Amino acid sequence: MEDTMLDKNETILITGSGGVIGRALVEELNSRDYSRVVALASSDGDLRNQNKTNEIFSEIKPKVVFHLAARGSGIMGNMKNRAAAYVDNIRINTNVIESAHLAGARKIVAMGTAAVYSDLCTLPISEDDIWLGPPHSSEAPYGHAKRAMLAQLEAFKEQYGLDYAYCISTNLFGPHDKFDENFGHVLPSLISKFYRAVKDGSEVTIWGDGSPQRDFLYSRDAASAMVLIADHVSGSVNLATGQYVRIRDVVDILARISGYKGKINWDVSMPNGQMLREYSVDRLKKAGFVQAYSLEDALFETYSWYSKNFSVARR
Repeated sequence: MEDTMLDKNETILITGSGGVIGRALVEELNSRDYSRVVALASSDGDLRNQNKTNEIFSEIKPKVVFHLAARGSGIMGNMKNRAAAYVDNIRINTNVIESAHLAGARKIVAMGTAAVYSDLCTLPISEDDIWLGPPHSSEAPYGHAKRAMLAQLEAFKEQYGLDYAYCISTNLFGPHDKFDENFGHVLPSLISKFYRAVKDGSEVTIWGDGSPQRDFLYSRDAASAMVLIADHVSGSVNLATGQYVRIRDVVDILARISGYKGKINWDVSMPNGQMLREYSVDRLKKAGFVQAYSLEDALFETYSWYSKNFSVARR
């Protein structure tokens, strides 16, 4: 770890600013009076296109880049789109890192994923285990693409001195998420299912048997953690809470928050995914991270936002 503090006089670029973490990070930096924050959404340019990416970065000339842009979805989405998950993320990451270097950036804080870790890792999983065995088969192409980003960051630091932090993220959620019941991540998918069931009186069907345990991190907590990471971390760091909850327990919380009284069906023909992911969060804690939101409070805020913004969230 080494300190590379953010400077309020520097231009900070956030790719993927329209996503769940991007929006939270923009709000976090604005609340801290960082006035030179440039929020780059997918509508501002296709980062899969090298020339367009170079054009964007050469115009903005960021000194620090929070790279959040990605083609990502839940386990089923990544399983159904394995080639696209690999190719699109390889292109996006390759272009962003090279363009950031050419534009004179001094540091990149990049969003990785816990899908980079292998089943061979012992628990709790340390950042040093990232190259141990292949990524879990259910999301291997996506995991390989995210590993390749770390390899590129390491190479650019060695050759050009471009500093980086690589966030290996657990399950992130919050307002402005993708509430896709078929291809989305588990929490936004569940929130959509409960909201719909309450509205139309239908039953809730959930993939798997509810026994897997997951580490869930709220977007507002993730955003504050990423600012600390930008200031105090170089290299890889697990972006997680270190706390675990069964899917069944999350379902119970959402039923209570939504007021749902109907039947819950567990579809055991669908994949559970990995049964447990336990991450070492020593590096993140050393950077000063303290979780501000309980899971129930975070779910309540997210469900409330979704209820108020249903027409926007379903686009």
